[in-house]
Amino acid sequence: MNRYVTLKKNEEFEACIRRGRFAAQQKVVVYSLKNGLSISRFGISMSAKLGKATARNRFKRVVRAWILENIDKIKQGFDIVVIARRIKDDKIKAREIHLKDFKEDLEKAFKRLRLLKEE
Repeated sequence: MNRYVTLKKNEEFEACIRRGRFAAQQKVVVYSLKNGLSISRFGISMSAKLGKATARNRFKRVVRAWILENIDKIKQGFDIVVIARRIKDDKIKAREIHLKDFKEDLEKAFKRLRLLKEE
């Protein structure tokens, strides 16, 4: 069984963003970097410019739910960072963030980075 392990240190996030590969979609950007471990670690971020704390926490819960849903399909040995993108001019409201809205973009980005196992 695969585990959900998070990136905690700022240096880990920065290394993944600076040295890793990325796939940008309309609503998210996903960065990946091989970590040399037998597990994949995940980091989720949303800028304070995009929404208030409730919106940022909701985004993290939605992305975490998608990851846990697909944890067995995701390849091991990577650091993966998911960052929200601005989708409109004003701030995002928490009630506007739903899994169904981000699901397609997350799948496309993970497939583009070849992070999903072949079935």
